[in-house]
Amino acid sequence: MMKCILFCAAMGLISGVRGGKVAFTAILSKQTTVGAHAVVKYDHVLTNWGGAYQPTTGVFTAPYNGLYSISCSLMSRASNSVHVGITKNGKKMSIVFSNANTYPLASQTLQLLLNKGDKIWIQNRNGGNAKFHDHGSYNVFSGFLINEL
Repeated sequence: MMKCILFCAAMGLISGVRGGKVAFTAILSKQTTVGAHAVVKYDHVLTNWGGAYQPTTGVFTAPYNGLYSISCSLMSRASNSVHVGITKNGKKMSIVFSNANTYPLASQTLQLLLNKGDKIWIQNRNGGNAKFHDHGSYNVFSGFLINEL
């Protein structure tokens, strides 16, 4: 579905979509531990159309004013619970939670109005380290521009 939306937007087939083309998907390539209240740095970039996601910082910077779709999926290691927040310019927008003792997969998608230069990242909301379970497929941070405003 995502490929269809991106293709249609690129071809100008979705009414109201203007020139801005932005889409990114990044994953954790291995089991990762993130410090208390730190930004999760999704290190393996699958797509970075428009270059707005920086894997060295884990931050997406909106290159245009517009309506964006931002998604996060999460799987913790069985040894700990993990709370992460989809964060905009330092303000928590939502929380995604994965409980200990199992391998539950949690996800959330938000549609956000962003101004050019707004920053979005996924932040560990735990008071201690967060241990993410992964082998390159469970923990994903992605987003795309729905419509430039």
